[in-house]
Amino acid sequence: VTKELELIIWRYHTISAENLIEGKYVYLELRENYFPAQIYTQQILAISESDFKTNSIIRFVGDAEYNFRAVFFLGGIAFLLIYTFGISFIYKDRLYLLYGAYLLFLLMYLGVKMYPAQSTVLFGSFPIFNHAWNEVTQILLNYWYVRFVRKFLDAKNLYPLIDKAGKIIEWIILGFVTAVLISIFSNPLSTSLYIIVTTERLMMIAFAVVTNLYIILNLKDRRGLYIVAGSTMLLTGSVTALVLGDIQYFMIGVIIEIFIFGMGLGILMKRREDERSVLNKEMEKVKMRALQTQMNPHFIFNSLNSIRSYMIKNETKEASGYLSKFSRLIRQILEYSTEEFITLKEELQVLSLYVQIEQLRFRDEFGFIIKVDESLNDEELIVPPLIVQPFLENAIWHGLMQKQGEKKIELFVEDAGNKLKIVLRDNGIGRDEASRNNVGKQKENRSMAIDLTRQRIEMLEEKDKKGDKVTIIDLYDDSRAPKGTEVRLLIPKIQKRVK
Repeated sequence: VTKELELIIWRYHTISAENLIEGKYVYLELRENYFPAQIYTQQILAISESDFKTNSIIRFVGDAEYNFRAVFFLGGIAFLLIYTFGISFIYKDRLYLLYGAYLLFLLMYLGVKMYPAQSTVLFGSFPIFNHAWNEVTQILLNYWYVRFVRKFLDAKNLYPLIDKAGKIIEWIILGFVTAVLISIFSNPLSTSLYIIVTTERLMMIAFAVVTNLYIILNLKDRRGLYIVAGSTMLLTGSVTALVLGDIQYFMIGVIIEIFIFGMGLGILMKRREDERSVLNKEMEKVKMRALQTQMNPHFIFNSLNSIRSYMIKNETKEASGYLSKFSRLIRQILEYSTEEFITLKEELQVLSLYVQIEQLRFRDEFGFIIKVDESLNDEELIVPPLIVQPFLENAIWHGLMQKQGEKKIELFVEDAGNKLKIVLRDNGIGRDEASRNNVGKQKENRSMAIDLTRQRIEMLEEKDKKGDKVTIIDLYDDSRAPKGTEVRLLIPKIQKRVK
C-alpha cells in the first residue's frame, strides 16, 4: 500500500497516524524533488501533535530575539500599509494605492514565511494551498512593485521605454502566476515548478538591473534616484537571503527600501502640495482679474456718458479737459488691470483723477478730501487696483447727485494693525432715499459692482473668514434724518516687495 505524500514546503512533511501502514510504517517514493540537493538532508521523526505544539512554543520562546525583530518588522509594515491606504483614500491618489498593494503582498508573503508554524493554522489539512500561497504571493509582490515603480517615476512621460517594458513584464508575471498554480496543483513535487520560480526571479533581477542603469544614464527627475537606491537595496537583500538561506537579509533590504521610498513619497507629496498651492494662487489671480474686468466696463460707461454730455452742450473747452483727464485715466486703468496689486499711492491717484472727471460732470458741485494716516507709507503699501472705486462711484451718483446744498466726500486711510481701514463718507441723501429714486436695472448694476468688490476683498484673506470686510453704515442727524452713508473696508496690510 502506498500513499503519495502531500508537500508542506516550509519545514515539516506531516503524515497523520491513521495513514501509517500497519500503524507504524511509512512508504516514501520520491519521484522528483523540488530542490534535489535536499534529498540527503531529510529526517523522519515520530512526534505526537501535542509534543509538536509544545516544541514549537519552546522554540518560539527560545528564539526571542529573532521573534522580536520579526514582530517589530511585520508590525511596521502593517502600520505603513494602513497609513498608505489612508493617504490613498484622502488624496484619491493611485500612487499610494499601488504602494499599499505592494506592502500588502509583502506582508502576506513574509507573515507566513517568517513563521512557518502559521501555515498549519492557516491551511490545516490542505498543505498544497500553503505551497501555492508561498510562491504566488512572492510573484505578485513583484507585479505590484513594477506597477508602483512605473507610477512613481511617471514613466509614461519621463521614461517611455521603462513604461513599455514594465507593462510587458507585468503580463509576463501574471503568466508566471498561472504557470505556478498549474504546476502546484498538477504535481506539487515537480521540478518544473523550481524552473518556473527560478526563471521569474532571474527575470526580475535582470529587469531591476537594466532599469536602474537606464535611469542613471537618462536621469530626468530626482525621483529616479529614489527608485535606483530603493530597488538596489531590495535586490541586494533578496539575492543575499537566497544565497545564504537567511531571510533576515531580505528583511534588512526591505527596511532600507521602505525607508528610501518613504522619503521619496514624502518629497513627492510635498512637491504636489506646492504645485497645488501655486495652481490655486494662479486661479485666484485669474478670478480676481476676471472680477476686476467685470467692473471696469461699468466704470468706463459712466465716464463716457459724462464726456458725451459736455459734447452735446458744445462746451468744447470743458470737453477737451474732460477728454484729456479721461484718456489719462483709461491708460492707468488699462495698465493696472493686468496687475494683481498697485501701491496705495497709485490707487489714491486713480481715485483722485476719477473724482476730478466726475467733478467736471457735476461742475464742481461737490468736494473731495483724502486723508492718509501719517504712520502709513503709501508708496510701500499695496492694494488691489480700483478696490475703492465702486463705492466712490456709488456715493457720487446715488448719494450726492440728488442732494441739494453742500455736497462732499471724505476718504480716510487708517492703520488698523495688520490691516488697512479705508473709510469713505459722504453727506448724500442716504441709501433708503436712493433706493426709492433708483430702481430696476441701475440698482441691480450698482449692487453687482459692490458685490464683486466684496468678493475681491474676501479672496485676499482665505485664512481669515471672521468678520465682514465691507461694512456700510447709514448716517443720521440728531433728529434721525438721513445725512449720508459711510463705507468701511478692511483689507490686509501688504508691503510692496522689493524686486
